[in-house]
Amino acid sequence: MKRGLSSFDIYVIVAELQELRGSYIDKIYQLNRDELLIRVNNRKTGQKEIIFVRNGELLCTTQKKFVVPEKPSMFAMTLRKYLLNGRISQITQHEFDRIIRMKVKKKAGDFILIFELFANGNIILLNTEGKIILPLIKQRWAHRTLQPHEVYVPPPSQINPFHLNKEKFMDLMKKSKKDLVRTLAVYVNLGGTYAEEICFRAGIDKNTGIQELREESFKKIYVELQKLLDIFKEKKFQPTFVKKEGKTTDILPLPFKSYTESEFVKTGSFSRGLQEFVDVRKTKEKSTYQKKLQKLQRQLLQQRKTIEDFKKKITQKKIEGDTIYLNFQSCQELLHDIVLILEKKEKKEEIEQINKRNIVKNFDPTSNELIVLLQDDQGKTREIELDFRKTVSENAENAYRASKKFQEKLKGAEVAVKNTKNEIKVYEKKVILKKEEREIKKEKQFWFERFRWFISIEGNIVVAGRDAKSNEQVVKKYLKEGDRYVHADIHGAPSCVVKGMDINDKKIPISERTLEEACRFAASYSKAWKQFSEAHVYWVLPEQVSKTPQSGEFLPKGAFVVRGKRNYFKCKLEVAVGEALINDLKKLMGGPLESVKAMSDKYVVLKPGVTKKSVVARKLSNVFHTSAQAIERALPPGDVNIVKAIGFGIK
Repeated sequence: MKRGLSSFDIYVIVAELQELRGSYIDKIYQLNRDELLIRVNNRKTGQKEIIFVRNGELLCTTQKKFVVPEKPSMFAMTLRKYLLNGRISQITQHEFDRIIRMKVKKKAGDFILIFELFANGNIILLNTEGKIILPLIKQRWAHRTLQPHEVYVPPPSQINPFHLNKEKFMDLMKKSKKDLVRTLAVYVNLGGTYAEEICFRAGIDKNTGIQELREESFKKIYVELQKLLDIFKEKKFQPTFVKKEGKTTDILPLPFKSYTESEFVKTGSFSRGLQEFVDVRKTKEKSTYQKKLQKLQRQLLQQRKTIEDFKKKITQKKIEGDTIYLNFQSCQELLHDIVLILEKKEKKEEIEQINKRNIVKNFDPTSNELIVLLQDDQGKTREIELDFRKTVSENAENAYRASKKFQEKLKGAEVAVKNTKNEIKVYEKKVILKKEEREIKKEKQFWFERFRWFISIEGNIVVAGRDAKSNEQVVKKYLKEGDRYVHADIHGAPSCVVKGMDINDKKIPISERTLEEACRFAASYSKAWKQFSEAHVYWVLPEQVSKTPQSGEFLPKGAFVVRGKRNYFKCKLEVAVGEALINDLKKLMGGPLESVKAMSDKYVVLKPGVTKKSVVARKLSNVFHTSAQAIERALPPGDVNIVKAIGFGIK
């Protein structure tokens, strides 16, 4: 199942989960960082049932067998403490959002378990007052904080299509400046899959601009929307597996008319059918960077402890020297008597007499030990070890000398701490980068995201290489009959392929407008960005592109020979970077201004400039809530100037 769960899917899951009301929670396991099992005794069927949850992605019921960890995680232990043997009293969908609330009744009160099934989602346990006991992941945004003891605040409300009357619907539609499918997906909150189905049922091209539609078309779309909503209101679901070439690729609450090239196989339950897409992910071992970071953190703790010990010894030895001088007379008499005793052959009785003195704690010449009890300048009695073979002054100087040695060691230890802190910073950055890389990989990836890419206004996929290796792949693997090859007329430009299909593999023509967009894209992501304000770019047919050089010539990796007529465009260097909604997934897209503008409400326009792109990437990472690394991948290859920011402010 490539697409994520939509609000409609959640609506169906919640409707089917009502059979679990009154059932008791039997076991709770956390399989790995993201996956949770809640085993319940289904009161209706009398069987044990498992609720499988993959954070931010999936929730279904299943009777599959799972290998559970021997030791429960802290999160699992907390859930067990509050929810085990509790009765599920309520399961609801929060407004028309991808959020499920499960209320569990216990003697102590009603606890609520929240499942946020969207990107960067969470699983949160609430107490009887609606405050967070523990979230799976601690998170903070401008409008809400998911941490223990905080009041749970859901994400901002979305449009609920079930509450839209005809007037509100018309008003929402006519305010849009996008095409039909994106307006329905975003403004009416249908999501991409259901928006396309409405367009198909209404018999209107999904790519039609809203401004081009007449009143009759709006009415037709509204009627089809109401028909679809009535199926959900009346719970007339027909859960259906979608198959292509014998492989199950999706599950729908009802057969979609827009899936013209698919086979449908009915199933009894949507939420149980989702178990077909459960593939338990193994928890990965800690990375080398994480292990090194933890080792450095332990080392830092030990170094800090050593520094504290040195500071104590510096003070202690200084006080010992002062105290010895303060008790100079009594120490001198004691040392003088010991010297006389040691000259005698029989000295056992004299040693015993020395040990009886008030000033002496222990005297044992055989082990070279003399510990005395001396009062310091505060009147506090201190134990001090003296060398009975040395004078009082020599003993005091030894104490001062030891204090100075510890001071030197302290300086070395402080330098070591500073070095360790610097190393920790380096490895913290490496761990963060690795985490960001994992998060990028974890998110559902389209095939074209391996390259530079954008979606043209008319829906064509346009891809370009990032280096010699990917240039080779773009042409050899993806340049097919009906596509177009685009290249800037400058050394160091990427090979660019304009596909004659959209993101759903549907064939669409390549227009002059799309070719012009692709040429601007190829120019802006070439080395021309660092040198010029505009560049010449050409496009040719696939059969004009060859890897076979002239006799006696050599083609390096990523280079191709173009033969025959070239069709040129003169292009200004300018790109936009924005957040595009592609099949219900938000993707960061960099490309021509018109293309990004058509798919994004929030974007930034860039031209060649003087600001390092790493600086711009850090600024934009906060705006788009993604890593600076992901932003840099969408930026052109050189310094930039921010010309305009739409949908947000930036400093």
